[in-house]
Amino acid sequence: MRAFFEIFRLEMRRLWRRRTAQLLALAALAWIFCVPWLANGDGTLDGVRHVQLLLSLGGAFTICCVSLAASGALSFAAEREEFRLALARVRPAPRFALAAGRMAALSAAGAGVLALCACFVVAKYGAGRPCSRVIDPVMEPVAAEADRMYAHYLSLLPKLDDPATPEELRGVLASLTNTPKAVLSRMFMQRARDRFESIGPGATARWTFPAQDAGEGLAVRIRFSSDFNMRDEVRGVFAFGDLSGSVSNITKSILKVPLARGAKAAGAVAPAQAVQTLEFANSSPNTLMLRPRKDLKLLAAADSFAWNMVRAWLQLSAMLATVCAFAVFLGSCLGRTVAVFTCGVMLFTGAASSDIIESYPDQLEENRVDRISLAVTRAVEFVCRPVFSLHPVAALADDECVAPAETLQAVAIDAFAIPALLALLSALAMAYAHESAK
Repeated sequence: MRAFFEIFRLEMRRLWRRRTAQLLALAALAWIFCVPWLANGDGTLDGVRHVQLLLSLGGAFTICCVSLAASGALSFAAEREEFRLALARVRPAPRFALAAGRMAALSAAGAGVLALCACFVVAKYGAGRPCSRVIDPVMEPVAAEADRMYAHYLSLLPKLDDPATPEELRGVLASLTNTPKAVLSRMFMQRARDRFESIGPGATARWTFPAQDAGEGLAVRIRFSSDFNMRDEVRGVFAFGDLSGSVSNITKSILKVPLARGAKAAGAVAPAQAVQTLEFANSSPNTLMLRPRKDLKLLAAADSFAWNMVRAWLQLSAMLATVCAFAVFLGSCLGRTVAVFTCGVMLFTGAASSDIIESYPDQLEENRVDRISLAVTRAVEFVCRPVFSLHPVAALADDECVAPAETLQAVAIDAFAIPALLALLSALAMAYAHESAK
C-alpha cells in the first residue's frame, strides 16, 4: 500500500510540474465561461439554462476525458519506448502499484478539475433550485412484450399464402421471412420501447404507477403528439388518486402538470396500496399520441440542485476513472501512437454506439459490411456500457434527481472495480513485456 501512495504522489507531482493539471483546469473553466456566448436556447430562460448546462459540464467532462486519456496512454508507452520504464521499476514497487497509482493520480486530477467546474456552475445557476425524482410507469418488461410480438409474428406466417390475407400484411410478412431471429428480436425490442398509444377525443387513458405520498409535490411530465406533430393543441385533466391537474396547451411539446388536491378532497387520505392509477381525460378535438415508456413520467420533489450536482460529480468522476484506467492499460501494452489512436477510437465509438445502434434499422443489415460493422459497434457498446450508460449531465439539465443508488453503483464499479481489474491486466502486460525484452 505504501508503494501505491508513493507512485500516486510522484504522478501527481509530475502532472503539476508539467502544468498538465493547471492547463486542464484553465481549458475547462474557459470553456464553461465561453458557453453563454456560444449557446442559444429556445427563447425561454429554462431553455437557455438547459442548453448551457448540457454544453458547459458536458464540454468540461469531454476535455478532461480526452486530455487525461492521452496522458494516460502516453505514460507507460513513452517510458517503455525511451527505455525509462526499467529505471522506474528499479525501486521495489510492484507492477500493480505502479499501474494503479498512475490511474488513481490521473483520476484524482480529473475529479479535482470537475469539482472546480461544478462549483462554478452551482454558483452561476444557484444552489437552491429544486430537482425531481423521476418515476416510470409500471409496465410489462420490454423483453416480455417483444416475445409476445415474436409469437404473434409466428402465428401470422401460415397466412402468408392465404388469398384472404390483406396484400399489405402479406408484403410485410414476405419481407421478414428470411430475416434471422436475432434481428427480429432486436426489431421487436425497439418496437416495444417505442410503442405508441392513441387517446381519441373524449377518451380516457390509464397508466399504473407505484403509489406515492401525496405530500411529495407530485407532477406529471408528458410529451404528446398528434399525427407525430409535437405542437398541436392539448387539453385535458390528469387524475392520480385524490390529486388532479388540468392542462391547456398549444405551444409546448413537453408539458409539466402539477398535481394538487381539489377543494372537496382536501382532507382525503389515500389508502395504503402498492400501485396507483394515473388517468388522463382528453378534452381536445385531436387524437393524441404518446409512448408511455419514454413520454410519460411522474415527478416527485427531491432535494436541491447543489446536492444533485454532488451526485452528478461523483458519477462523472467515476466515469473518468474508468477512462483513465483504460488509457493506462493501453499504454502498458501498446506503443504510444497505437495506444493514443486506440483510446480515441474507443472513446468516440463508445459515446456514439448507442445512438448508432438505435437509429440504424435492423432490416437494412443486408450485406456483410453492415453486419460486421454493427456487430463491432454492439460489442463496443456492451464493453463501454458501465461508463456511457450514465447521463448525469442530462439529468441535471432536466432538473431530474441523479439517482443515489445509481451513483453508489457507479463509484463502486467504475471508480474501483474496473480500474483494479485494468491495473492487474496492466501489471501482467508489463511483466510479459519485461520477459520478452530479455
